[in-house]
This record gives sequence, C-alpha cells and structure tokens, in this order.
Amino acid sequence: MHELALIKDIIARLEVIAAENNAKRIRSIRLRFGALTHTPVEIFKEQFVTMAEGKSILHNTSIEVEVADEIDDNAQSIILESVELEQ
Repeated sequence: MHELALIKDIIARLEVIAAENNAKRIRSIRLRFGALTHTPVEIFKEQFVTMAEGKSILHNTSIEVEVADEIDDNAQSIILESVELEQ
C-alpha cells in the first residue's frame, strides 16, 4: 500500500507540471528509486498505469527507472528526476 501513496503523489506532481507548462501530454518520466524503498519496479509501473487510467495527460507515458544504491542520501525515496512534455 505504501507504493500507492507514492504513485498518487507522483501523479499529482505530474499534473501540476503539465498544467504549469500548458502541456497536452507527458511523454516520459525518469524516476530514481532508492534501494530501501522496497518497491519493485514492475509493480510500480503496473500500478502507475492503473492509477493513471482516464487521465489523458498520462496516456502511454513511458517510465524509466534507475535504482540507486543503499548509501544514496535518498535511499528510502522515489525521486522524479525528469519529465518530457508534449506541447
């Protein structure tokens, strides 16, 4: 359930970013998973797609994930590294 809250937060941030930039769609996002988040990447992606259903701004958004090591300062976080928008 913890990952659902993380996904909800990321989707909310993406919606704000899209609105602030008058974007039609978010093409791709890049995330950095801390090694201690205990969130499997594939499960995260599946849940992201499910939670983004009905949000045209997130239709077919590509998700790239880098997994950081345990000594990273954000080892317990999921960081939104970059967003590619379609104008």
